[in-house]
Amino acid sequence: MIRPETDSAPETQGTQRQQGSVLIAVLAIIMLLSFIILRFVNEAVEDLEYRSIFNEPSDVRVFGYSVLEATLATIQEVALIDDEKLYAPEQGWNDPIRYAEIPVPDGWEVSVHIQDESGKLPLNTLSEARLNKLFEETLDLDFGTSRELSSVLIDWIDADSNRRLNGAESDAYQDRDPPYLAANGPLQSLDELRLLEVWDETFFDENGQPNELFDRLSSLVTVVYDGPVNLNAANANTLELLALEGGWDDSYLFDGLDQPYLTTLPASAESGTTSVETSLLRIEIRVLRGNVPFTINALVSPEFASTGNSSETGQSDPDAPKTGSIEEQQRLRYPFTVLQLSEYSSNPPKEMAARYSTVDIEGQNHSF
Repeated sequence: MIRPETDSAPETQGTQRQQGSVLIAVLAIIMLLSFIILRFVNEAVEDLEYRSIFNEPSDVRVFGYSVLEATLATIQEVALIDDEKLYAPEQGWNDPIRYAEIPVPDGWEVSVHIQDESGKLPLNTLSEARLNKLFEETLDLDFGTSRELSSVLIDWIDADSNRRLNGAESDAYQDRDPPYLAANGPLQSLDELRLLEVWDETFFDENGQPNELFDRLSSLVTVVYDGPVNLNAANANTLELLALEGGWDDSYLFDGLDQPYLTTLPASAESGTTSVETSLLRIEIRVLRGNVPFTINALVSPEFASTGNSSETGQSDPDAPKTGSIEEQQRLRYPFTVLQLSEYSSNPPKEMAARYSTVDIEGQNHSF
């Protein structure tokens, strides 16, 4: 008896399906491994770029501080042309990289931002009446909240422990978790306001982060300067508040000028709280090499009047070689007082000076 041949087609098809499944699985594994390797390479490159900033900091830091020195030299040179006076960036010190013709290495990005801190209201020394006007007229807060904010701030700053009406002293903050005392001294930064009663709910959200109202406030006030406000650098809201107090019209302040800034204080604006000169500058140098920036933030006060050669230096022979002695260093007269110097921090401006919107200046670029 002859047996019929067995049909092997189903077995062959099953084997092919099994091989196809294995091939798909292998391709999937290859794709997964490729994705993982690509992700690893990208992260490794970013890590190397990041580490290069810190493993070789000398080049970046030296260049950054060189740009800072060139910036200060530019500001001083321009000021010397105008009788050692600083009024506004349009004098020529707004772009020190171009002015000093600083060569930038290939592949690097360098920017310099100069902000006039003397164009803001000094929060630590504002009177209660001016504080209330600031809150009501400029920030549009209601009468009750304005009085609470001013009283709480004055209690935080003044040296005594006497609680004002609607104010708060250390006993109010002892109930917090963790407890702390009122500073009884000037604010060190605007971020410190998050510790004050009423302020924490008005200018910060539930997570303690600054809100939009805080941004508006920070464009108006400063805690690093307590002198007269430079009208050339003040924004529109600050000018409006000062004009409201002084009884003068801010809308015509910059009309009829030969240059886009004031060099003399109008008689109507003379109150002892206003000026036309720059007294304090915040300079930010940002050097970008790779994906991580190196930033220098310097707060400097011009001291041009104290510079120059004088018989008081005691240098008998100006051509004598310098040895770098302590006495020689003490005789040096640096044209700036450096009040603060930090790295990896920034303080971009919130608003431009009001005169940029009231004066038509052709060919000027105000995006510093």
